[in-house]
Amino acid sequence: MFSVRDYVNRKLPPVCIAHRGFSSLYPENTLLAFQKAIEIGVQVIELDVRASKDNELVILHDPTLKRVVGLDVNVSSLDLKRLRQFDLGMGQRIPTFQEVLELVGGRVGLNIHMYVSDWAIDKVIELCEEYKVLDSVFLALPHRDDVLRVKREYPDVYVCSGYGVSGEDYIEVTLELGAEILQPPFGARYLTKEWVERAHDNGLVVEVFYADTYSNMRFLKRLNIDGVLTNNPPTFFKVFA
Repeated sequence: MFSVRDYVNRKLPPVCIAHRGFSSLYPENTLLAFQKAIEIGVQVIELDVRASKDNELVILHDPTLKRVVGLDVNVSSLDLKRLRQFDLGMGQRIPTFQEVLELVGGRVGLNIHMYVSDWAIDKVIELCEEYKVLDSVFLALPHRDDVLRVKREYPDVYVCSGYGVSGEDYIEVTLELGAEILQPPFGARYLTKEWVERAHDNGLVVEVFYADTYSNMRFLKRLNIDGVLTNNPPTFFKVFA
C-alpha cells in the first residue's frame, strides 16, 4: 500500500500516478478509469475535485461541462442530481468524492487536486480521516493561501504546491510555504537533473506533470524524478520496470 510519508521521505522507487485514472483508454475522472488504473498496478491516482451547486464534492477537471459532454455550463451551477444525468462515455457518470473513497480508498494513494477552497478542503480532509486513508493521500493546491492554511491547520496533511510552478524559484517558494511535493510541468526550462538534485537536497519530492510517451518517460528517468503523472500507465511500467 502506498504511504505518502515514505513518498515524501523518498523511500519509494519512482511512482506511477494515473492522471485522472487510466484516462488514455477510459473516460477520465470516472470510477471505471480509477478501477482500471488499480488493475494495471498504479501506485497513485490523480483526480480533480470541484463542488456542485448544492455543495457536493464531485470529480471533474474542467469548470464547465463543454469538453466532456458538449454543454457549456458551469459545474457549480448544477446540483448533483442534474450532474448525474450526463454520460461521460462507457456509461460512466460524474462520481462524488465519497464514491471514489469507497472504491479506491486503502487500495492506492490519491493525489487530490483541489479546484475549490475553504469548506471543500476541510470536507475532503474530514472524509479522508473518516475513511482512514489520510496516510495515503496528498492535496495538490494551486493557491498560496490554501497551502499556508492547510499546513497551519492540518500539519499532518501532505501538500503538493502548484503555487509558483512557472517560476525559476519554485523550490524556494515551496520551501517558504512548507509544502513537501513539487509538480513541475514537463518541458519547464528549469527542469534539469541539477534542479531535481537541488530539490532533493532541500527535502522535496519531484513528480512531473505529465508524460505519456516512451521517449519522454526515458528523459524523466534520467532526471531521477520521484513520480510521473501519466495518462498511459503501461508505458511508465515499461520504462521504470
